Parts: sequence; structure tokens; C-alpha cells
Amino acid sequence: MKLALILFALVLAGVWFWLPGLRPGRQRIGVDLLRGAAGRVRKVWLEADFHLPFPAYWRLEWPAAPKLGLLGASRSGLGWGRMRLRLDLEATPRHRGEHPLPPARLFVGDIFGLRWREVPLLGELPRILVFPRIWQQMPPELALTLLAEGPESHRLGLEDASRYRGVRPYQPGDPLRRLHWKATAHRGQPMVREFMWVRATGVWIFIDTRGNSVYVDHMAELAASLAVHLDRQGLAVGLTHPEGGLPPARGLAAMQRMMAELARLQPSKNSSPPPLPPAGVNLLVLTQEAPLEVIEGALAARARASRVHILAFPEGFFLRPGESGRPVWGRTHGMQRLLKRRRLLESVGVHVHVFRGNQHVVF
Repeated sequence: MKLALILFALVLAGVWFWLPGLRPGRQRIGVDLLRGAAGRVRKVWLEADFHLPFPAYWRLEWPAAPKLGLLGASRSGLGWGRMRLRLDLEATPRHRGEHPLPPARLFVGDIFGLRWREVPLLGELPRILVFPRIWQQMPPELALTLLAEGPESHRLGLEDASRYRGVRPYQPGDPLRRLHWKATAHRGQPMVREFMWVRATGVWIFIDTRGNSVYVDHMAELAASLAVHLDRQGLAVGLTHPEGGLPPARGLAAMQRMMAELARLQPSKNSSPPPLPPAGVNLLVLTQEAPLEVIEGALAARARASRVHILAFPEGFFLRPGESGRPVWGRTHGMQRLLKRRRLLESVGVHVHVFRGNQHVVF
């Protein structure tokens, strides 16, 4: 009996040693939130399914992903036949961008622990889209005028208090000063005054993406913070950069599209001038080196834009809220060139703001 068991073990060991490989397994990685703001906790899970034709040791490893805040995990054991495993973890991404979840790795070894081999796990890898961080950021002085041309809208643009529309039932969030007391007493329920909405000047943000990843990250966060603040003011906000952009729009869906565009924003090797903006908007130009084509593009845009602001960041970064103590050395060539043209630019309505690496973006 013992001899038979020994022979059986030797046969298994021989089969294992000469077996060219096990058939691939399957992996399914899931996440409860594929897109969202940085710092938000997401639940992720891994489901692995593989087959062991004979008794063997196995080890499943899910590596860590620092950019996603995923610590990783592993599990091991002795099995035979079909194996189904599940790992549940949490991810807290803190870096803007589109990051794929790492694939799991499966290792299988013989019962004597003499030889291990990696068995491929097939399956799609989901990608998490991480929006830029957002903080309370006030914009520069804008020209916010109402545009009377075009049809009036019930909820579009800015509310014109000079155009009385009527009364409607009170909704949560309506200011109490708009209560219409006579209509409230007559109908027996709270009623508020309602005014017409007309189109208003919006804001177009142009990002010169020539620079390194640190500069682009800072510009994406600044653009996202400005866009959210302006959208809350009821203004249409657009985005443009050398690789594409979005037309001015407002609302939750528009902000989500803009956050996704900023999350995917990448550095470029060349600069390009800002395109001509829609008539009447405020143009904000974010740049590091302020090359001639960007300055000339801002001048050309002034013919159509209500106001143009150039925001220059010579060091390629600025102090985020709560940060302090970044060193700054001298004046860069780009800043010197821009400062020489500053008076001329402002004389034609192009306002210049220079922020050093040890300064916050405050107007």
C-alpha cells in the first residue's frame, strides 16, 4: 500500500513537472465608482476563477497601486478542482488621471513545493477616472453683462430682476425675500416671485499645456476650482487646450464633462495660441512660459472677448491652500518677457497676473 502511494505521488510529480502548463483562469475586477473626485474612498473587489486538475498549492496576489491608494492583498492554500476566490479592498486615489486597476497574479506549485509556475488570469481591467482636486477659488474680475439678444429662457443664463414673470410654488432653497405674501395668502401655500432668465456672458478657460506633469496638475486643479465656482454663479464655463476642449455650458452634466476632460489632460511639447472665443465671453489664459504665440492669441481674442486675463506661473506651480514654504530662485526668461509687455497688453484690455511658486492664486 505504501509502495502504491509512493508510486502515485511520483507519477503526479512527473506529470506536474512535464505538464506544459495549466489552462488560463479568469479574473473579474469591479469597482463601485469608476469616476469621481480625488480622495473619495471606493470599494474594489477581485473575483478569480481557475481550475486545478490535481492537488496543488496556489497563491493569488493582487499587487498594490500607489496612485490609486490600493494596498494590495494575497491569499494562498491547497486545492483541487475548480477554485473560486474573492478579495475585497478599498482604494483612495489622490492623483488626477485615468488609472487602470492592477491585474492579479496566480502562482501554482506542486504538493512538494519544488516547482512553481504562473498561470495567466484573463479578464478586462477597469479604469478609474480621478477628477482634479477642487477648493474655494475666486476668479479675477469678470465682465458679467446680460445679453438681451436671443430668446428668453425659464432657466438659462442669469436672472433679470427687471423682467417679472409671475409666481410659482415655493421650492426648497428659494430665498425668503422672494416670497409673494398676497399670492401666499390667496392660495394658502407659500408662493415666490419668478423672473425671466436671459443669456449672460460666460467664461472660457484656455490651458497652455506646454510643461511637465506638475505644472499640468496645478493648472487642471485651478481650472476645475474656477469652473465649479463660476457654475455656482450661474455662468456658462468652457474649456480649451491644444488637444481639444468643451464649449461653454452650465449645469451638473457640463461640470462632469469638464472634470473628465481635466482628469485626462496631459502635458504637450509645443504651445499653441488660444482659439477665437465665442463673442462676449471672458477668456482666462493659463500658461507657464507665456510664449509669443500665446500672447498674440490673447491679443487676437480680445477683439471678441469682453475681457481677457493671462495667468502666468513661471515656476510651473503655485501654493495650494494650506501649503507654504516653496523656494523661488530669480526671474525666469518667460516672466521677464511677459513683464516687459505687461503695460502694452493692459492698455488694450489684456490683464496680466503673474504668480510665483511661493504665492497663492489670489486676485
